[in-house]
Amino acid sequence: MSGLQSFASPTTHKVNVPAFAFHIDIVLLSLFALYVALTLPRALVRLFQPSEILNGFFLRSGAQRSPPERNNSTRSTRTLLRADTLGRSGTLTKPRVDASALPGDHSAGTSKAADSFPAIVTPVSRRPRGAHQSSAPTRVPRWTTIVHPSLAYALNFRVSPGFSLGKFLVLVTYGLIVLYACVFHSNPFTDFDRSGYIAVSQVPIVMALAGKSNWLSWLCGVGYEKFNYVHRFAGRIVVFAANVHTLGYLYQWSLNGTVQARLRTPMFIWGLVAISAFDLLFACSLSFVRDRMYSFFFATHVTCVVVALLAIYMHYPPILPYLLAAAVLYAFDHIARIARTRYTTAWLTAENVLNGGTTLVDIPSLGAGWRAGQHVRIRVVSDTWFGWWGTWLIGRARPFTIATGSNSGGMMLEIKAQGAWTRKLLRMADEAADARPAEKSTDTERGRGPAREVRIIVEGPYSGPGYTLYTAYSGVVLVAGGSGISYATSVLDDILQKHACGKSNVRVIEVVWSVTDPDSLYSLLPELAPLMNPRPSPHTALSLRFTVHWTRTSSRAPRVPRTPLPPGMHIRAGRPDVHATLQSVIAGVRDAYSTGRGRNQSRSSVSPSGIVIGSCGPTPLIDDATRAVGRVSWADWKDVGGVESIEECV
Repeated sequence: MSGLQSFASPTTHKVNVPAFAFHIDIVLLSLFALYVALTLPRALVRLFQPSEILNGFFLRSGAQRSPPERNNSTRSTRTLLRADTLGRSGTLTKPRVDASALPGDHSAGTSKAADSFPAIVTPVSRRPRGAHQSSAPTRVPRWTTIVHPSLAYALNFRVSPGFSLGKFLVLVTYGLIVLYACVFHSNPFTDFDRSGYIAVSQVPIVMALAGKSNWLSWLCGVGYEKFNYVHRFAGRIVVFAANVHTLGYLYQWSLNGTVQARLRTPMFIWGLVAISAFDLLFACSLSFVRDRMYSFFFATHVTCVVVALLAIYMHYPPILPYLLAAAVLYAFDHIARIARTRYTTAWLTAENVLNGGTTLVDIPSLGAGWRAGQHVRIRVVSDTWFGWWGTWLIGRARPFTIATGSNSGGMMLEIKAQGAWTRKLLRMADEAADARPAEKSTDTERGRGPAREVRIIVEGPYSGPGYTLYTAYSGVVLVAGGSGISYATSVLDDILQKHACGKSNVRVIEVVWSVTDPDSLYSLLPELAPLMNPRPSPHTALSLRFTVHWTRTSSRAPRVPRTPLPPGMHIRAGRPDVHATLQSVIAGVRDAYSTGRGRNQSRSSVSPSGIVIGSCGPTPLIDDATRAVGRVSWADWKDVGGVESIEECV
C-alpha cells in the first residue's frame, strides 16, 4: 500500500492520475508475468524437444501423400479401402453394434463404457541392434495436478456452460484491480478524469488480447481464442469507464448551464465522437449480433476502434503513449500474421453424409510446421478481377482445425457445412461431380473421386495444446463431437508417428467420437482406417480403441457397410459416458505398468506419467469431459500420476 500512497499527498490525498493509471497496468502485467513464470518449466520441456521446437509457428512444405481412394462410379459415400489399411493380421472385422443401447422410445440414452469392445494392441517389436533408447519427452505436470484433484475440479467447475470457475476468478481479480484504481482516493461521482484515464490505460491490454498472433499467447502457451473472454471483459470495462467519464461531465455541465458552450469546443466534440464509436462498438459486439451477423460485427469492430482511437487522441493528446502502444501491438499482430500466411493450391471433395455435409480440403503442398490440435485460417481466392489481393485485404479468414499430423504427407481440413460460407464451399466441391470427363480423370489420378482445384490463402498455425505434450503421458483420451473429429485424428496421427519412432510414453489411447448418424463414420473411413493400422515400436506396446457413438433419435439400427471396420474400431448407439471411458483408460494404464508390458522400456517409464483428456466439440460434451476429470478418485489419481484436460471448442 505504501507504494500506492506515494502517488498521494498526505494532506490533500491528491493522486497523480497518469502515473497511478500507468502503475495499475504494471500490476496487471506483473500478475501475468507470475503466471508465465509458473508455466516456465513446461515451456522449457516443450521448446527443447527436437521434434517440437520447429513446429507450431510457421507452415512448411512436405512430401505429398496419396489421398484415400474413393468410388468414382457413383456419388454415394461408399468407401474403398486399400490393403495397407489392414491390421497386422491382414484381416478386417465386421462392425460391432451395441444393440442394447438402441433407444426404443425414440430418444438416445447414455451408453456404457466401451471396455466390452476389444482394443487393438500393438506389441513391442524387436529393437534393431544399435538402436537408441526411447527419447520420449518428460512430462512436467501442471501445478493444479501436483496439489490435489479437488483443486483441478474446483477450477474447472462450470459456473455456466463453457465458463469455468477459474475463468470467473480471473475476471473477478481483474475487475477488482480496475475498481480499486477508480476509487482509490477518488469519488467516482465527482472525479470524472480518473475514469477517463483508467479507460484509456486499458486500451493496450484490449488490443493485446485481440490479436491472433499476440505476444501474450506466445509467452504463456495459451491460444488466442482462450483469451477472448478476458478481451471482451476488458473491452466492456473500457466502454463503461468511458461512459462514466462522459456522462459525469455532461451532468456536471448541465447543472452549471454550460453544456452548449462546452460542446462548441473541438476537445469535447472529439470526445463525443469517441464515446459514440465506443458505444456503437459495444452494441455491435453483443453475442446476439456477433453470432448472427459476424461480418457486420467484424466490419463495425474495426471501423469503430480506428475512429475511437483517433478521436481520443484529438480529444486529449497527452494520452498518446497508450494509443501508440495499442498501434504497435496491432501492427505486430498483422506483421506476424503475414509471415505465417501461405498461398497454395487445395483440392475440395464433397462428403454430403459426413456430419450432415462436409467438405474435405486437401492441401498437399503444406506438410509440416504445425502441432497436433492446431488450426489454420483460410480464404478461398476469388476468380474475380481483384483475385489474390482483394481476397487477402477484404476477405474473411475462417478457422478450421487441421485433421492430420505434421509430417504425415500433407494437410487436410474437414469443413462442416453449417453457415453460408461453408455451404457455398460444399456446393463448389459438389460441382466437381458435373465436371468434364477430362477433369474427372485428373482427380482420379490424385487418388480421390471428383475434386475441385482452388487457390487458397492459408494463415497459421494457431492455438493448439500449448505446453502440453501428448506423448509425455501414459494414457490419452480423445473426445470429439461432430466436426471435432479433426482434432482427434490430428492428435492420434501425431502420437502414432512418434510411438513408432520410440518418442512416446503413451500406452493406452481411447478415442470417442459422438455423431448424430453412423453414416458419418463410413464416409470418413478412408481417413480413419490407416490410423488403426498397428505401428510397432521397439520401446513400448500400445493399446488403441476407437468408439463411435451415434445419438440420432431413431430406433433404426445403423446400416452395415460393404467394407467392414478395421480392428479396434467399434460403433454403438447412445451418448458417450466420458467418465466410464476415463476409468477404463486409468485401468489400462495401471495394468500396462503393473504387468511390465514393453520389455525395452526406458528408465523414465518405470511409473505412469499421467493421463490427458482432450475434448473438442459442442460445449456440453466438453463440460462432460471436464466433469469426468473431477470425478477421478484420489487413489486413481496417484496411481496414474494425475489427470489433466485440454479443451478445444468447435
